Amino acid sequence: MKHTRHLLRLTGTGPTRDKAFADAMARVRQAAGERTTGVCFRVEPVDLEVVEAVEHRWRERFLGLLFARTRSRFSLTLRIEVRVAALDLDAVDFTVREERLTPLQHALRMR
Repeated sequence: MKHTRHLLRLTGTGPTRDKAFADAMARVRQAAGERTTGVCFRVEPVDLEVVEAVEHRWRERFLGLLFARTRSRFSLTLRIEVRVAALDLDAVDFTVREERLTPLQHALRMR
């Protein structure tokens, strides 16, 4: 088992602030897994910093003139430091157990 730390910069977007944050946090495991050798089994956020938080607003109208409404979309960029616990499967010694079947046993197991 090996512990490493990574500094990730992730962006999330969504129709609300909560969904933008959830979108960014959903990308943490994948981004940490790309930077780690082996199989990640634990990803712990250690530190979080908001780099940029933007609310995009615009007005739209139905058919260009009716039912005006203001729409918004949130974008959030985070810098997250994570601690990753990973297992290097190449270092694990697997024992080989070979099974020999009789022709009858082989025929019975085939479907």
